[in-house]
Amino acid sequence: MFLLLLVLFATSAFSQYRNVKINSTAREDGQNVVFNSVINLPPKMNNVMSYPGEIPNTSTFWDYQTNGSSLNVLMVFGDTILFCYGSCDSTDPTGATTRMANLVISVNGGVNWTDPMPVQTLPTRAAYPELRKIYLTGNNPSVMLSGRNYNGSNSRGGAWVDAFFGLGSFSSTYVMQEGRDYFGDLISGSLYGGAFSVPPSADYDSLFFCKFNYNTNTYSGKILIAGPPNGIKNNVRYRFASDGGNNGIVMWYDNTVPAYAMRYKLTTDGGTTFGTTQAMQVAFGQNGVINGDTCSPWFGIDAAYKPGTTNFGAVYSTLFPTASGQSAGDPQGCKILFYSPTVNGGVPVEAAGKINMDIISNPSLFNTMAALQVGVTPLSHPSIAYSSDGSRIVIAFSAYQPGDSLDGFNYNDIYITYSDNGGLNWAAPVNLTNTHTWDELYPVLSETGNTSGQFTVKYQVTKGPGAQSFNNNAPTYRVYHVLKKFNPANIGVREVNNSVPAKYSLNQNYPNPFNPTTTIRFDVPKSSFVTLNVYDITGKLVETLVEENLSAGSKEVSFNASRLSSGVYFYKLTADNFQSTKKMILVK
Repeated sequence: MFLLLLVLFATSAFSQYRNVKINSTAREDGQNVVFNSVINLPPKMNNVMSYPGEIPNTSTFWDYQTNGSSLNVLMVFGDTILFCYGSCDSTDPTGATTRMANLVISVNGGVNWTDPMPVQTLPTRAAYPELRKIYLTGNNPSVMLSGRNYNGSNSRGGAWVDAFFGLGSFSSTYVMQEGRDYFGDLISGSLYGGAFSVPPSADYDSLFFCKFNYNTNTYSGKILIAGPPNGIKNNVRYRFASDGGNNGIVMWYDNTVPAYAMRYKLTTDGGTTFGTTQAMQVAFGQNGVINGDTCSPWFGIDAAYKPGTTNFGAVYSTLFPTASGQSAGDPQGCKILFYSPTVNGGVPVEAAGKINMDIISNPSLFNTMAALQVGVTPLSHPSIAYSSDGSRIVIAFSAYQPGDSLDGFNYNDIYITYSDNGGLNWAAPVNLTNTHTWDELYPVLSETGNTSGQFTVKYQVTKGPGAQSFNNNAPTYRVYHVLKKFNPANIGVREVNNSVPAKYSLNQNYPNPFNPTTTIRFDVPKSSFVTLNVYDITGKLVETLVEENLSAGSKEVSFNASRLSSGVYFYKLTADNFQSTKKMILVK
């Protein structure tokens, strides 16, 4: 039945886009231009696929892809990929009148995508979407999204359920009280559990949990997680993650000065009750010093459960705390921390920071930091995911580039680190994007469809840094959404020398035969989009080593085949009109 639904979906949903266009003028990529834009529908605006891996027809002008947590906007199920995002019109980068949540789907591994499907129609706006694949009554596959709904000047968390997988006809229901985003995860049965906040006063929020039945479109009664007079301050940031059954965690950033803290509560009965409040870290208190450095939690949070277990891992970014605020001016406080009560005695582990990143440990590099856009820290917005067998954990996060742009803000790149021992030790972070004239932010790892050798990440790209949607006075840039598959152990193209080769070439790997790692060297005579893929003897793609724009030069990349069996493999280099394939032998 599911395969039949996919066939029906593939033949209909890919042709459902309606164009309603007017001419409008905006500042795009720092220049005044005139172009076509879509009113009341997601933009399909002269999309030229100018960044490798861009998801077609999803470019927009909304550039704040979070509201404090790593939103679950990407899910991978074999060849089926689901992705949701927020959009706004070119003349309205703050989303005041045109902001909308959208869904796109691919059923062939990202080769083709549906046109964007808005979850509702303007003037009722939607924001901060995240998604889950669900099964409605009769075991019919579908998709639900949650996030925020705007109705005039009021906002409220809510959920949207598609009537049929890929149909794009959403029913909307909203939580019982006005406030902010409904963020959550699937729990047992046909239930979705999520947290939402309500601001009872100008200074303090209350954080609640409630269940949503996506078959009946009804909510359970709310449960207070935290609230005044202690526990949280205004504009609380939060996350709920579940093991898909009865175990779940609500974590939130408590910015009650001076006791900045990352706190959480656990449920073991599917959100019916929650345990006592616990702390991962408290500034100037519990776990306030990590590896000799004073640091304090900042929002940009995520959590996930190890598949098949009741163990969770949580990640968040940190800064240096002061009596009246938090400062990015002291590099020792800038870290990405991993927390699990079963790891390292419950003390957060430094996955990225001064111990393994030059841009943080080297004062001459750190001091070149000019300005970061609103809400972004030097190491920022981590996302966490496990391989399906639970053997590998991956964290994706953004990090600033030393030196500023012409707009006065720092560019950012996307970095990856991983652990193969449950989060106790982490590999040195590797720059996944490594671009100097693009700004990449807000990475989100798919929580599903990962193997130890392949994870999938989505991130945002703009031509210039600075938040155009949050009053940074930054120029308006087109926002691209990019999908990338990668092997955490095989990231990074290295420069061999600075000379410019005369032609494209692909060298024999060395050593060969090998076990389990080998090096592949190749030449690029001019700036090009390069792919380097590895195939097995049947021609099946087993690894993508390179898929990016590269400058001219001699390059090399490592290939770790520890997850593969002995045998003959082929690697193929493609760039412009050049193709070359060579054979290599893995002997274990």
